[in-house]
Amino acid sequence: MDMVATLRRYDGKRIAPFRAVAEAVRVGPESAVDELIDLVGSDEMELQVGATWVLKHLAEQGRVPRGRNAAALLRLLDRPLAPDAVLHLLQTIPYMEIDSAQHEALRSALLALIGSRRTFIRAWAYNGLGILAVHDPSLRAEVERLFDRATRTDTAAVKARIRHARAAMWR
Repeated sequence: MDMVATLRRYDGKRIAPFRAVAEAVRVGPESAVDELIDLVGSDEMELQVGATWVLKHLAEQGRVPRGRNAAALLRLLDRPLAPDAVLHLLQTIPYMEIDSAQHEALRSALLALIGSRRTFIRAWAYNGLGILAVHDPSLRAEVERLFDRATRTDTAAVKARIRHARAAMWR
């Protein structure tokens, strides 16, 4: 399957091309996941959005980004990406295995993203901070302060995601 050509068929509404790629990658070799990660780094918004949607979908189905793939995806949060691609990456974090070596870079990226003008990016960036605090308990106090501030000033969607993140932090 030509992933690039298939992802480019996305019309901004119907996700059938994404599903086709996801099915091909699900049963394909690990190199297909590597190719998707490379496409996330593309300058083409359609490829970024499609590749991140597929990676998120695969993670939800149990094909979780690990090791170098997880690290590569997390590094992409520092790059300029289409907003939907950023959102998909943030929504993939709960499924990822995060190495301690990636904590500081991920923390920095998430702190930048909680300043986004896009509500759902902020919400999922806060969620990522909660997940990071589970992995690194030394961050809990800082994350709690950020959560407290956001719950006083941010939208209902952000507050709801913070409630979920807090519940996961204290399990």
